[in-house]
Amino acid sequence: MVKYIKTTALIVMIFFLLYACVTYEPTDLPYDLQIRYIAIMYKYGPFLDTQRIEALLEQDSYDDDVLAYYQYFKGSVELSDLKVIEKAEIYDYRIKDYIREHLPSNHSDEILFLDNFDDSVPIMIELSGSQKDEKLSERVYNLLIRDWQKKGLFRVWYEEFYEDQLSEERMKRYAELLTRVAYGYSSTIVERVHGTSSTFYRDSVDLSKIPPELLLAIAYKESRLFPASFRAEIYQDKIQAVSWGLCHILIDADTLALSYADIGDQKIDKRTFELINFYYFNGALNEIDLIQLKGNLLVSLIQLALIYENLGQKMTF
Repeated sequence: MVKYIKTTALIVMIFFLLYACVTYEPTDLPYDLQIRYIAIMYKYGPFLDTQRIEALLEQDSYDDDVLAYYQYFKGSVELSDLKVIEKAEIYDYRIKDYIREHLPSNHSDEILFLDNFDDSVPIMIELSGSQKDEKLSERVYNLLIRDWQKKGLFRVWYEEFYEDQLSEERMKRYAELLTRVAYGYSSTIVERVHGTSSTFYRDSVDLSKIPPELLLAIAYKESRLFPASFRAEIYQDKIQAVSWGLCHILIDADTLALSYADIGDQKIDKRTFELINFYYFNGALNEIDLIQLKGNLLVSLIQLALIYENLGQKMTF
């Protein structure tokens, strides 16, 4: 049934575009199809052609999940409609220990969990959005509570890092912080500082193009909202890259100061993080900044906004 609905939606969109015979911006697509395209390009890379994106829409449930989470955060579906992922896989304990050892603790909050992840990014970009959304914060909180009670992935990750239990009051404060940061860059425009022949990395990136609900949907799909979550990318028995932080930003494994023969290949390849860091921040960020809520959501927003802006170029059927 899901496959039939997806195929029908694509056919309708193709007919609409051919009938109009004009170049469309991303906002001219049905919003649910926008979410699906953005989700697939976020996961598999922004340089996919339309044919490959369509194939992945049929093969992968990633876009289904992101759309469902987006709809939940928007308030159009209920919490009971979302599935719980109960089993977690800690991909490599050496990387987990590396993250835990490098978590900053500057006593910015009396709760260690919040203290570890509330640092600002070391660049001249501050949270500019002042909007507060209590309903969105409540939905984030209810999701965290549900996953904690059902021993979902968020709790599994938490218990790998902390010995204490996370009380409902502390989860409420975390939900408020997470929502505030998700809104925080909503009026920010980031300027590119290095030239490039790539049409993808635009001169400026308007972060208001990405709603906070979509940002949180990506974060929930990738990390279940645990800020130190990660996934090791293994190729030819070596960890070549690591996706980590709330939105699992991809970094080169050689970025980590780990001396193991199976981690990295002794050269820095430009992954999502390295490219955005170079073009927009002149290399001012480091991998630990991606563990922070503000750093990870900022980089993810830039990637999502770039995908959104370039999505119109993909709509040539």
